[in-house]
Amino acid sequence: MTGLLVIKDDQVLVERYQYDRKPTDRLTSNSMAKSLVSIGIGFALSEGRIRSLDDRVIEYVPELKGNVYGETRIRNLLRMASGARFSEDNIGRNDDAARFARLHGSKGSIAALRAFNTREAPEGERFHYASIETQALTVVLRAATGQTLSDYLSKRLWQPMGAEAEATWITASDGLERGAAFFNATLRDWGRLGTAGE
Repeated sequence: MTGLLVIKDDQVLVERYQYDRKPTDRLTSNSMAKSLVSIGIGFALSEGRIRSLDDRVIEYVPELKGNVYGETRIRNLLRMASGARFSEDNIGRNDDAARFARLHGSKGSIAALRAFNTREAPEGERFHYASIETQALTVVLRAATGQTLSDYLSKRLWQPMGAEAEATWITASDGLERGAAFFNATLRDWGRLGTAGE
C-alpha cells in the first residue's frame, strides 16, 4: 500500500504514506477511474448532451457502425453488460485486455474498439467485467460534449469539489484518455472525491 487516508465526518483521521511518497504526489487510480467516466456520463445526461441511456453508441460515434460496441446501448456499457466476448484475467498479458491496450496505445480508441466484434450473449443479459466498455463510454463522452474527458470533468467535478492539486490522465495516440484506468490524483483529492456530495 502506497498511501492510506481515512476520513470521517469530513475530518482526516489517518493519513500515511510509504515508499518515499508524500501528500503532494499523485497516485494512479487503476480501475477507480471507471467511476469518473460514469460520473461524466451522468453530467452529460443531465445537460442533455446525451439524450438517453438507451441510445446506442453509434448515435454519437458513427465510426462504430457495425461493431458490437457501436450497436450497444449506453446503459448496458455502464453496467458492463454489452454481451461482447472479451477476456480480462489480469494474470498473463495475452488476454483481450492486453491486446486492446496495445492497439489503443498505437492505433487509438476507434481502431482498438473495432478489433473486437463478437457478441456472445444478448446485451443487458449478464454482467461481464471488461475495461474496453469504459473506453467506449469515453469515446461517447468526447463525441457528445466536444471536449476531452479531462476538460469536461475539470469544470464540473474537479474544481467544484475544491481539489487541491491538478490531476492527470494518461492518453492514447488519439489524444483520448484511457478511461478505464490511469487517472492520477493526490490521495487527499481522492478523499475529496469520495466524500463529494455527502
